[in-house]
Amino acid sequence: MELAMESLKDKFDFRVRWEPFFLKPDTPPEGIPKPAAYTDPNNPRVAALIQTGAEIGLQFTNKCPVFPNTLKAHALMEYAKEVENGQKQNDVAEKLFKKYFTDGEKLTDEILLDVVTDAGLSKDAFLDYVTKPENLEKVVSKAAMWSAKGISGVPSFYMNGQRMFSGAQDPQTFIKMFEVAATRFPLQPESKN
Repeated sequence: MELAMESLKDKFDFRVRWEPFFLKPDTPPEGIPKPAAYTDPNNPRVAALIQTGAEIGLQFTNKCPVFPNTLKAHALMEYAKEVENGQKQNDVAEKLFKKYFTDGEKLTDEILLDVVTDAGLSKDAFLDYVTKPENLEKVVSKAAMWSAKGISGVPSFYMNGQRMFSGAQDPQTFIKMFEVAATRFPLQPESKN
């Protein structure tokens, strides 16, 4: 997606917004241990993930031993969306992905605070945000809303408010879909948020 966006940056204005979605909504706070096959680099699916990442300069290790409970990570993403006009949300997402998929870290409170600091956000403001039950409930409600809209996996992509496709795609697919979204679903100037 980012390669496609870069190639079209002179044609379109892009704004990436991340929304909460739980692949495993009943995950306990400590996470769920991953079956060994999920972290085995000889597993063809893991090997394909590692190879695909390497082709675009990402180092996937997939070595975190658990599927984490991501409620607080999603709360961090919602917090990032609400500060500085959401300008740091994509950076926060990238840092969370690196911690989990590259560094193999569990998404503990300490790791989330590292991401907050690395992104240049306020630890105190985030701690205030994430300790308010209403903020966590908002994340759960939003995730449920996306499930109710038919989202069943990630990534899923909406462009100009329209559901376009799901799953990882090559840059050419994104370029084509950006063109389709701009032509068939143009945003009105007052609705560009």
